[in-house]
Amino acid sequence: MKMFKQVLLALAAAGAIVLPLASAAEELPAFPMATVEKRVKIDSASHRVLLSPVREVNDEIRADNQVRLNVKGTGRLMRIDPESSLERVSEFYREALARRESRTLFNCSGRDCGRSNVWANAIFDESKLYGRDDDQSYAAYSYRDDREQLQLVLMYTITRGNKRDYLWLEELTVEDESTVAALSPEAGRILGPVYVPWSGQLTYQFDWDLDTREKLVTWAESPGATVMIVSHVILESSETIDDALERSARVGDSMQALLVRLGIPKEQQMLVNAGPALTTVQDAHGSGNRLEIVVIKDIATEGS
Repeated sequence: MKMFKQVLLALAAAGAIVLPLASAAEELPAFPMATVEKRVKIDSASHRVLLSPVREVNDEIRADNQVRLNVKGTGRLMRIDPESSLERVSEFYREALARRESRTLFNCSGRDCGRSNVWANAIFDESKLYGRDDDQSYAAYSYRDDREQLQLVLMYTITRGNKRDYLWLEELTVEDESTVAALSPEAGRILGPVYVPWSGQLTYQFDWDLDTREKLVTWAESPGATVMIVSHVILESSETIDDALERSARVGDSMQALLVRLGIPKEQQMLVNAGPALTTVQDAHGSGNRLEIVVIKDIATEGS
């Protein structure tokens, strides 16, 4: 079952399938010793997610690592009871996210996060999150819900000048994760995809450079790694689906033979024949006749 799950996730990363969207992941519980002062709905095609400290230069928000994502979800502002603490809040949610097998994408505390007023006013648009730079923390997590949909959790905590503690908690469902595979919980195991356009009828020419080939070979050197090749073709006007699938299979076989010559054994490879299935639903990263290749590392070597 676990192997099937990994294959399913790799196919999604390579664009071979589209995972069904969950209506909503189960919401994380509110911290028991807190009052929810505000709840907002988040529905954005370009929601900012920061994965590094933030700074403001000439009224422009800058961060070394940030992404804009198509997401839906909620944001909650919680005022923490004086009898509790932000340390307990962080521990509470770390434990809750650990039960969901989450991955920590980024975290910071104090001045290492940047300036609190930028987080409060420019990032989260919530003035109650403004406090001393020394008294802030931020963390970003990812996990997969029961429907295998990628979820992000953003947590920002602050102690205000009046000594009140606040938490901002965002829970986001990523609508299209094809361009953000690095954020997924299993990113340490799934490398790629590599996009390889091709042309030809009887023999095939693959449009990829030496650096890309060397990178793929290096990935495949991980002990127990599986190289998954997903073959796509455009359905021609006079072509049957069976003909398109047969053509797609021939291209995949040709790539498998090439990978063997590059030093990747056939038994290490897995060919998935998608044929013309996704001809009409491609993004800018992959369209037309192409192969998409991902490498799945063995679970024993994850993180190496």
